[in-house]
Amino acid sequence: MTQARSVAATFTQSAPTSYTLSVSKNGSGTVTSAPAGISCGSACSASYASGTSVTLSASAASGYTFSGWSGSGCSGTGACTVSMTQARSVSASFTQNTASADLCNGLVTDKVAHPMPALAKPALGQTVTDPAFGTTIRRITEVGGTGVIKPAYSTIPAWNADESYLILYHTNTSNSGHHLYDGKTYQYIRKLDINPPDLEQFYWHTTDPDVLFYVNSSTKTLTRYRVSTGAKEAIKTFSCGGSVSGGSDPMFMSWDSDVIGLRCSSGFVFTYRISTDTVGATLSSGSGNAPIASASGTTVFFANGGNAEVRDLDMQYLRGLPIDPNEHASLGRLANGHDTHNAVSFGGYEGSLVTADMTDGSVRVIVGPETGYPYPPGGTHVSALAFKKPGWVALSIVGSTNGANTLNQELVLADSNAGGKVCRVAHHRSWGKAGPRGYWAEPHVVISPSGTRLLFGSDWGGGSSVDAYVVELPSYVP
Repeated sequence: MTQARSVAATFTQSAPTSYTLSVSKNGSGTVTSAPAGISCGSACSASYASGTSVTLSASAASGYTFSGWSGSGCSGTGACTVSMTQARSVSASFTQNTASADLCNGLVTDKVAHPMPALAKPALGQTVTDPAFGTTIRRITEVGGTGVIKPAYSTIPAWNADESYLILYHTNTSNSGHHLYDGKTYQYIRKLDINPPDLEQFYWHTTDPDVLFYVNSSTKTLTRYRVSTGAKEAIKTFSCGGSVSGGSDPMFMSWDSDVIGLRCSSGFVFTYRISTDTVGATLSSGSGNAPIASASGTTVFFANGGNAEVRDLDMQYLRGLPIDPNEHASLGRLANGHDTHNAVSFGGYEGSLVTADMTDGSVRVIVGPETGYPYPPGGTHVSALAFKKPGWVALSIVGSTNGANTLNQELVLADSNAGGKVCRVAHHRSWGKAGPRGYWAEPHVVISPSGTRLLFGSDWGGGSSVDAYVVELPSYVP
């Protein structure tokens, strides 16, 4: 020390050697982790070495269904994997099953004729009481002229996840296309800027009410569309020498909004899983049909010529179903988790609703001669999209336009779970192909996610225009 000196010491904070993963829950169920540490239940947080990849799995309690993840980039209902490069928080939601709730409470459950009496068409926004069945029918559009406003199709949800939005298709109007309405008040909002391959091929997300999916018909790109902002996100552009679509008889995605079945017009079909960006193995097919993802997203239904087939996501054959694959149908799920194919059937198993279990191959007639109902009238469409009420299925049946006999001109609601009820809801009063609007006047009933409302189109006794109507069931709470 020959003079005064100054020395500075610099200390750098070392990177943490571990980070905390925290899990929260809504509803009843358990979340576990691999590697071990989380068992929530009881242990809902744990520390992991920096860089560790942790996979979370959810198991619903009895009476509940796991409805999805949020936080730290996790979504959907598959496994949630996070990289512990910082503290992470993940939430798991479990929804109480209400499939056992009796949606038929207060409705007609007999099998005798309730002839359809005359009934004046309600004004826009007004309700009428169905004189034969006592239910409330609300008119929600007024198109006029020879225009059409109606649900896109029975196999595609019209309402979003929380029923706050509703999509109706307009045609033969000055502004044809997909239009957005308030799902509660039915007030018009705006036209949607989407271009799917066909009018039915849009798919609401089952847990995110702001999201729908469609394949951009120009670019062959699966697109995520945010309804509130109109923002579009490209998910996957598919390699195909022709067009990519949901096929000639499209249905819905898997109920976790993760798996979709598609067809390339150059001659093959395949599946795609969004969460893992996985295109399944292709299957050469001259059929116009695409594979349809089961509700669970573990299998597909494929109408392969005259064969009704259950295949895995790589299009490997698993089992056949003893039904006609080419009748009007809708895929659904029972309260026990089994995937189902629900259809009208005219041969072998006969009925306006025949449910085939895709999991075990069994078949049951729900509405048909075997259960005391008439031979199925023509013009039946099926909607099994009540994903918050698994097993409930809606039917619209045209039959004879005079509506004199059982099931003709009727909307029907059925619980396809073992021992479930069937109830007759209302007369839709649409002549379908027998009327001046032809195909566009088929009611194409769509059940809401909660199962408490039925949407349908009607020419109201063979009129020149088709409008949209909603039956608000006794179980509906606005």
